[in-house]
Amino acid sequence: MPDLNGMMLFAAVVRAKGFSQAARNTGMPKSTISRKVAQLEEQLGVRLLQRDTRNLSLTQVGALFYQHCSSISDEIEAAKATIENTHNDVSGSLRIAIPVSFSQELIASLCSSFMRLYPNVDLDVQFTDSDVGLVGEGYDIAIKYGPLQSSDLVARLLFERQPILVASPGYLKAKGTPATPQDLREHSGILLGTSRSAPIWPLGKGDRKTMVNFKRKVRVNSAIMVKQLVLDDFGIAMLSNSVCKNELAGGSLVPLLQEWPMEPFKVYGVYSSRRQLATNISVFLDFFTKRFNSHESLQSLMM
Repeated sequence: MPDLNGMMLFAAVVRAKGFSQAARNTGMPKSTISRKVAQLEEQLGVRLLQRDTRNLSLTQVGALFYQHCSSISDEIEAAKATIENTHNDVSGSLRIAIPVSFSQELIASLCSSFMRLYPNVDLDVQFTDSDVGLVGEGYDIAIKYGPLQSSDLVARLLFERQPILVASPGYLKAKGTPATPQDLREHSGILLGTSRSAPIWPLGKGDRKTMVNFKRKVRVNSAIMVKQLVLDDFGIAMLSNSVCKNELAGGSLVPLLQEWPMEPFKVYGVYSSRRQLATNISVFLDFFTKRFNSHESLQSLMM
């Protein structure tokens, strides 16, 4: 029977995207975690992770095994939560607004896991890019891209993602590769945004930051559709590096103007300052941050 501690440490490595970060997250020596994972692989008779000096990736069987380890981890967390919440049960309803550009499949998975851990919480999840009024429209939480404007709201940073400009080899062969930010003005762009989003990309940081206009070919509020249109040679797009990591590694997408790194996308969990932070809001934001990064870790590590 596989060692349960080894399975949990293997899951911790996948979530942390490496042994060093897993060691920091768990407070255990990196050598101990590496040994435990190696022992687990030996017990199972398969290789779960492909390692080299710079990269760590899941094998096919490793990706499948991680899903089971993650489920077991959820059950353990549920058992702990049952004990921890004996005198302070997490319950009630949560109405949550989430941007349309978020993966609905991923959010569905996260919400399912959350409701298993906290069965007394009822969720009302709405995908919207409207500027919802938290109090007026009855929302408890809104997931938003920063920066935020209203001082009546409390914004908790959930995670950051690094944006990158990408194009397909086919598009670059037909239209040429931009060498400077100004060259983008002559290229077709695929804009990830809403009807209010302008065809402008902010390149660079600090004093070197510049705003560049481009010729919008398509505007759509789905990152997955934007990526597909780029793959189909329709233009250049700005996407999160986590969304297109596999395509960049495989060569079906090419990074552009890397000497002009951009400010990271910041995603916040927002709630009203007029109400005391309810336990179910705090618990959901904690869970969202942890699990969103965990699910993205699995996607980015899969071969």
